Amino acid sequence: IMLLIFLFLGVKQVVMDYQASIKNKKMKLELENSRITVMLSQIQPHFLYNSLTSVMDLCDSNPKQAKAAIADFADYLRGNLSSLKTENLITFGTELEHIEKYLKLEKLRFMDELEIVYDIHSKDFMLPALSVQPLVENAVKHGVGKKIGGGTVTIHTSETEDEYIICVTDDGVGFTEGEYADDGSTHVGLENIRKRLDMMIHAELQMESKIGEGTKACILIPKRRD
Repeated sequence: IMLLIFLFLGVKQVVMDYQASIKNKKMKLELENSRITVMLSQIQPHFLYNSLTSVMDLCDSNPKQAKAAIADFADYLRGNLSSLKTENLITFGTELEHIEKYLKLEKLRFMDELEIVYDIHSKDFMLPALSVQPLVENAVKHGVGKKIGGGTVTIHTSETEDEYIICVTDDGVGFTEGEYADDGSTHVGLENIRKRLDMMIHAELQMESKIGEGTKACILIPKRRD
């Protein structure tokens, strides 16, 4: 009887180890697919076209600014491609540099209709690449970009004893929960970010929005990941 019990426990452990291995492989595949999807979503034809058009307009009127814009554009593309190659976490400071390149390019197009506020109180923490930049893009594209006269995008970071907090806020047109669900590309992008944050650092993405008032997206990153 003891031998049978021993054999049963041995087989059970093998099965459990096999299931854990399958689960880990599935999780890694989901993370890889999610990372690629998020990265590719940032290289959109309309953004590339608008950025190049803005640079072209500057070539005659302000060649020095056009040269700087080309450098920002190259750095932005390089950052996206680097994100495709790495599976490691990056510092928020690195993510912020990528965001700044993106916003400089959007500022060329929207000019005075896009105001940007950096309210950064903490940046020495780690997160998956391209976790915040898509939130900023949504704030510009779906928030202030659709508002007559434009608006302001604010990037705020802080920390408590237990977590780091990143919030991207805009005073744009806002949306309802139904509109969010119907917007395929935005919905898929945000769900991919939410999944990567949860699986890689047990972080949470919270969204709230009001029609005519704007949208707020916050990432809550626990300092302990037990």
